[in-house]
Amino acid sequence: MNQLTETIKPILKKIICDIDLLFIVFSQLSYLRSIKLIKTAQENRNLKLNLGSGDRPINDWVNIDGRIHPKTLSMKMPVGLKKFDSSSANYIYTSHFLEHLEYPRKALDFVKECRRILVDGGTLRIVVPGIEKIIRAYVREDREFFKIQEKLHPEGCTTKLEHLMYALQQDNEHKYGYDFETMEKLLSQAGFKKIIKSDYNKSEVGELRIDYRGETDNTGESLSLYVEAIK
Repeated sequence: MNQLTETIKPILKKIICDIDLLFIVFSQLSYLRSIKLIKTAQENRNLKLNLGSGDRPINDWVNIDGRIHPKTLSMKMPVGLKKFDSSSANYIYTSHFLEHLEYPRKALDFVKECRRILVDGGTLRIVVPGIEKIIRAYVREDREFFKIQEKLHPEGCTTKLEHLMYALQQDNEHKYGYDFETMEKLLSQAGFKKIIKSDYNKSEVGELRIDYRGETDNTGESLSLYVEAIK
């Protein structure tokens, strides 16, 4: 068994290296493809970044994701954001991405890069799972709340705790969960002075009323947490 493991190890290592190399190549190609759009938006003072866009690109925005999608700029974040000039973007939008970054180091690096890229007066809008809501529902044994979770989570989640842990971890894809207090602390550490708790498509800025995760609980309140930070 040990001999087999030692034989497989270099094969797996090569596969991983090949995948990493493929992503680097694709990332560079997608960046070259996006340069004209980025430069034109900068010149028109209308650069808008959608970070962690996944398969939901937004028209007239520069859509960026850490995975390969045909209509996005592929880059690893936060390190890839260094490609963008300081004070170059009017708006940055990121929905259900921040919880996938390690807290606090990578999450703080990410929001610091967002602040650097934003122009003075520019706005960062963040949407993440509303972890405080599910914790409160768990404590008060709100069965109606968890009936809604059954529609959103895998069939294997059948207890309140399983739903809570899935919201926090999502099969180990989520690295952290946020309430407004913690989000405000993170953004303050990044240098943001004005931090606002928002709601689904309730941004003070028309260009940022682009939320697509609008699920509500049994009282009609949003399940996600919406926060805006202004540089």
